Amino acid sequence: MRRLHEGGAVSQEALDNAQLQFNVAQAQRDQAAQQLRLVETGPRRERLEAQRAVVAQGEAALRQIDVAQDNATITAPWSGVVTVRDREPGETVGAGAPVLTLMNQDDRWVRIFIREDRIGGVRLGQAAGITTDTYPDSSFGGTVSFIASQAEFTPRNVQTAEERVKLVYAVKVRITGDSLLTLKPGMPADVRLQ
Repeated sequence: MRRLHEGGAVSQEALDNAQLQFNVAQAQRDQAAQQLRLVETGPRRERLEAQRAVVAQGEAALRQIDVAQDNATITAPWSGVVTVRDREPGETVGAGAPVLTLMNQDDRWVRIFIREDRIGGVRLGQAAGITTDTYPDSSFGGTVSFIASQAEFTPRNVQTAEERVKLVYAVKVRITGDSLLTLKPGMPADVRLQ
């Protein structure tokens, strides 16, 4: 084409167009050769490592979201009944502040105090009958589940049928005969050990 241009047979514009087409075809050939080499040799190590880093970053973000979701979910340590709702939805709660109060249905008990001169007749597993002023015609079953190893002075809020003595032992009677959950926390009760 150059010789034709030098001989005056082809214009400068035709020569420039031909040169441009030649350059484009050469670039396409070089690009095709590079893609062929990539197909034959596989992707470059740097590109694979970069993609692996992107995947690892995405997995780390997912783990952070899982942790944040776990921290935002309130899970009870046992199956129970909510007895007090300390906070309302939308309220700000400080770390460690109670949100709900749960009553463990499997661990309900009445605390009683036994005089020092009568503690020898109390044993773990001993049956008991529980009555309350609220339900005077009902008796609930129970068993002794804890006996204090040390005596303490009679608490001021304890009222017994007998005269108060100075030293008493704390005893827990586990409630076993209240499947309908009639007895409520803090309800005064009388206990008769059998």
